[in-house]
Amino acid sequence: MNSVDAQPVSAGRVFDVRVSDALVLGCGAAGYQAATAAARLGARVNLVGRARGASPFILGFNASLASGAPGDSTEQFYRDTFEGGYELGEPGLIRALVEQAAVAFAELSALGVPFEMREGRPALRHLSGSRYPRSVYVARGTGNAILRVVAREAKALGVEEHIGFRVISLLAFDGRVWGALAMHPRSGALTAFLAANTVLAMGGIGGIYRDSTYPVDVEGVSYTLALDAGAALRDMEFVQFEPTVVATPPGVRGMEMPTAMIGDGAVLKNTLGERFMCRYHPEGCEKQIEKARMALFIQKEIDEGRGTPAGAVYFDATVLSPDVLNSYVSHRQRLLKAGLDPQGQPVEVHPAAHSLMGGVRIDAHCRSDVPGLLVCGEAAGGLHGASRIAGNGAADAITFGRLAGLSAGEGRMRNDPVAQARVDAWVRGLFEGADGTPDDVTAAAGYVATVSGIMSASFGIRRGESSMDEGVRALEAVQARISARWTGSPFHPLARARSVALVALAVARSALARRESRGAHTRVDFPVRDDARWKCSSVVRLGGDGRLVVATAGSGRAD
Repeated sequence: MNSVDAQPVSAGRVFDVRVSDALVLGCGAAGYQAATAAARLGARVNLVGRARGASPFILGFNASLASGAPGDSTEQFYRDTFEGGYELGEPGLIRALVEQAAVAFAELSALGVPFEMREGRPALRHLSGSRYPRSVYVARGTGNAILRVVAREAKALGVEEHIGFRVISLLAFDGRVWGALAMHPRSGALTAFLAANTVLAMGGIGGIYRDSTYPVDVEGVSYTLALDAGAALRDMEFVQFEPTVVATPPGVRGMEMPTAMIGDGAVLKNTLGERFMCRYHPEGCEKQIEKARMALFIQKEIDEGRGTPAGAVYFDATVLSPDVLNSYVSHRQRLLKAGLDPQGQPVEVHPAAHSLMGGVRIDAHCRSDVPGLLVCGEAAGGLHGASRIAGNGAADAITFGRLAGLSAGEGRMRNDPVAQARVDAWVRGLFEGADGTPDDVTAAAGYVATVSGIMSASFGIRRGESSMDEGVRALEAVQARISARWTGSPFHPLARARSVALVALAVARSALARRESRGAHTRVDFPVRDDARWKCSSVVRLGGDGRLVVATAGSGRAD
């Protein structure tokens, strides 16, 4: 790797330059998979990110294995994913997932991830949305087990890790992406990472909703970075609400109760003691139903007065054996620490914003519309369609992280003085208007809180025209106030508020435009799925005036 230290930028600002063949932004499962795959091809790799994101909380991931459940196959996995996405998922992306997830599993197993085994075969959990059990897992915590192994492999392959850095901007000019500028938050040190290919793997929408399962280091910045670089987003209206998130006590509020427990026999009850899911889904009650519908029915029970005072229903795992409960080690430990034993009492749960089906538009090789920019994991859109079946979020990160790395690892970056001079000029421009005022800092926090309030009120599980129209107008008013004070510099105190408002508007305007109910998008005024007009995807771009442009693409005719 080349490093050119302490280059002047402006007004005493300095930054380092690091050159590699592949740059990976994000150090969760998708990022590490990308970094190791690229490094195996001989590429020089820089890995940059703040923290592990949601990856430590991975419970397992779907893979169609030769030793799997009788009757299961890659074709059944494809059907479950396509139908679970309400036939809106991109066929090429789904095909890549169902064929390559088993390859990723085999690689991780060979590296030493201690997947649970039964009678010499991988143990499989049956998750909601899948016809057969196919989720592989590690009993003591799948996410952390995978991260430990892939981080060790990255180090062995010579991947240079830069953990704790916050990505400020993609280096996008001359019609392509050349890397990214990042800053260490404690020291303020700046580094320009130049690369032939950049992989964006920084997760989903983050805190645009008041209640969510996202960790604090996932802020939705993936989508802002991509829009600013010229890439298109798709399917942003489809926000999946995890159906079974702990509502109380405060010590575990926001923790997911795994739907895998439902596969093991746990049930949902309202305050009348009814297994209400049997009313809505008599063929399987809580089982074999994808999460969007489960969340909708739970919210309906709460809205109609059959929920608890905490605005929740009961997740009853008391019927499970101690051995089964103990296989969810971290969840049971956290509940016990908060004073709640799931073996002896039900847990109060409610839906909370959990994942975004949409994201940056990619092909099956993870390439975006912009040369030099690859995207994977929840930052990318198109795989899940209108809803994501349980176990496919982690499968997405692990499988497409690897595929993105294979694509990124093909490029080689020359040590070009002209390119470095171009970067110097680009970074110099970013500092123009960087300094804000104390009032800007205070205003930024207020704007973010306002945006999350609007999104929770108008763009939750059940949506309607008047509420969404009011929400869009309120978001546009917030955006206008931010724009009046924001200088355009990504260093300005209002930059984060601008990002949050921009991503929220991408979700909101896409939702208002789709006049049907499908998957994770439910409209009370258009309650029926309309394939004749809406079997198509929304596409969002950033216009030259800084405003979002929303259109449609696909086989439907959204006129």
